[in-house]
Amino acid sequence: MTASTDAAPSLLERYRRAAALAPERLPTLMRNRRIDPIWTGDGDAFWYRRQTADGDELVLVDPVAGTRTVGATLADLGVQEPASAAPPAGVLPGPDGRGLRRRDHDLSLVDGDVETPLTADGEEGFAWGALRSDSNMVVPFRRMGLDLPPVGTVHSPSGRRVLTMRVDERRMRTKHMVESVAPGGGARPECHQWRVQLEDEGPPPPPQCRILDLDAGGAVEVDVADGLGAQVIVNGATEVTWSADERYLYLLHHRQGEARAAIVEVDVASGARRDAVVLDEGPLYEPNQFLYHLPLVRVLPETGEVLLFSQRDGWGHLYLFDLATGACLHRVTEGDLVVRDLLRVDVEHREVTFVAGSGDDGWNPSWRRIYRAGLDGGTQRLLTPEPADHDLAAPPPQFFHLVFGKGKPPIDALSPSGRFLVDHISTVDEPPVIVLRDAADAGRIVLELERTDVTALLDAGYVAPHPFRVLADDGETDLWGVVAMPQHPHDPQRIPIVEDVYAGFQIAHAPHAYLGGSGTSARHGALAGYAALGFAAIMVDGRGTPGRDRAFRQWTHRQFHTDRGLEDHVTALAALAAADPRLDTTRVGVVGHSYGGYNAARMLLRFPTAYRAGISSAGVHDPAKMPFGRWDWHLGGSADVDRDGDAYRELGNLHLAERLEGDLLIVCGEIDENATVDHSHALARALMQAGKRFDMRIWPGADHYRIDAYARMTFWDHLVRSLLEQSPPRAFVPG
Repeated sequence: MTASTDAAPSLLERYRRAAALAPERLPTLMRNRRIDPIWTGDGDAFWYRRQTADGDELVLVDPVAGTRTVGATLADLGVQEPASAAPPAGVLPGPDGRGLRRRDHDLSLVDGDVETPLTADGEEGFAWGALRSDSNMVVPFRRMGLDLPPVGTVHSPSGRRVLTMRVDERRMRTKHMVESVAPGGGARPECHQWRVQLEDEGPPPPPQCRILDLDAGGAVEVDVADGLGAQVIVNGATEVTWSADERYLYLLHHRQGEARAAIVEVDVASGARRDAVVLDEGPLYEPNQFLYHLPLVRVLPETGEVLLFSQRDGWGHLYLFDLATGACLHRVTEGDLVVRDLLRVDVEHREVTFVAGSGDDGWNPSWRRIYRAGLDGGTQRLLTPEPADHDLAAPPPQFFHLVFGKGKPPIDALSPSGRFLVDHISTVDEPPVIVLRDAADAGRIVLELERTDVTALLDAGYVAPHPFRVLADDGETDLWGVVAMPQHPHDPQRIPIVEDVYAGFQIAHAPHAYLGGSGTSARHGALAGYAALGFAAIMVDGRGTPGRDRAFRQWTHRQFHTDRGLEDHVTALAALAAADPRLDTTRVGVVGHSYGGYNAARMLLRFPTAYRAGISSAGVHDPAKMPFGRWDWHLGGSADVDRDGDAYRELGNLHLAERLEGDLLIVCGEIDENATVDHSHALARALMQAGKRFDMRIWPGADHYRIDAYARMTFWDHLVRSLLEQSPPRAFVPG
């Protein structure tokens, strides 16, 4: 990029420009960033809400006719206003009109105005349908005053039966957080507490699973002491498949970090179970490379088959298995790709529509593409051929939809027949074009629905980052990232660098779509502020992150003593600077939040000559302080882990304290349940014992999920002092 010829802004003006580009402001500066289709039920017709300069209007689309009609109301469009589908607060609706509610520690059946108890043995810390205490959301949910529906509870298709689970927390020790300035006022601090089993306290007690017959009143116990169905708590109905006659149900049995997985068939009448399909894919099996996405599993009891994700051939494909024999029938998907999401499995037409990333043509492998393949193999078709990211709404976990979905059905990007789909096409530097495609005609574009209006965004000074590709530390593997260059560098020949890092196995971090559309980290929005301050801001994904071939993906698995992919970030910095000599590799800062906070500190400590400054926000620095099992992806499951050994100690950052040379800022919210404040205190104590200087901020009343304007200003101040050697502008007021 060529530096602007405008007069260089003052540091105060830079802060103000960066504040105008705060991540929470950016979505409001775009119109029609995405379309959420509402299918009318009349064939494949749908309507959506679009934004104009004069307010919202509605658009009715007839995909078969290829027309779109604009109106102010649904009545204008001839569409009947849908009845509200929101169930009463705290009720999990069933398919037969009846629902379930938690009463104290037990479940009750809700049928109109009548409630009937279903269980009677629930107790404090061992309650049916209760949210786990270590869900990381106890305090926010309390603050929101939510009456949560039963979790870990799933109806059968008829609504007659229910599978429900409870977690035994009775013997777990209580963890406390003190909120120094209580939001309700008064001088006394407020103490928050929840139960949790920490890594150094051994495995927690097993959960309990029960199948309830809502009509006959019987109950059957299912043995889940080995962890069967653990993800039902969050993912709900997508984790459970019932046979058509409801004699059997099927669950995925897999513990994170282990090589073995199984589809378990449970006899509904007796609770007896058998392993119907078994996978053993050492050293590591994953139901989905992306930790927070739904497992890539579909049991098809109608045909006696199972569709499963596997990386056995070095990529991430779907395979079809025989439910009766457990045999692998064949591979369904083709090519050098990694399946990311299942959009729909059509048993009648024996087709699966899925999202995958592929780098077989030299394109960015993180770009999402939409494919349709026959379950019998050999008929895979790419429906989105443009060289860009293709964003379609994937099914959400049941729990999050129940809590935040406001009673509305989940957004489905595919039409009821499966023929049409709504696609958001973009790159990191090209705004979305939203189109309607015909899957029956090789993904042909039927209509252009909208072009995202980014006029206000650009007027505010937003400069989109540019993608780059460099080689990893092995000198062979391609890495992809983005860099946002400043319009007004302080010194056009020596531009300092800020890297925003995550570097975790959980998600990909570097954006691959336009602002707000990557479906990965939300940190994309922070780059604009750093660039406005005069920094070159980068994000890059090294080896060990998801969305790539198996060797790339599992690079950091069981690599306790190594840099675990972080060396790729140092190599990427050097490659960028070699390509653009204006980049000053003697002035590099690294910023990260959560697992990124852990790695930001780790990078500063492990590579003191590469990074001058670091900001570790809500980092998890002591492995023993994590809830039991949270390190299993690295450790390979907890059964054979020596928690007193060097390998386990190497996971943390405390033993690296003596290596600190740069300027480190440690920050954390005092009521952060996810990365609790004791992690930050533990790192601070280790640094103090090593005689190292550092800065630390503990935010009063802050949790894990939001970095506010004041905290963001503090980040900027730290980087300005360390990388620019200037004093922050005292006149700037965040807000």
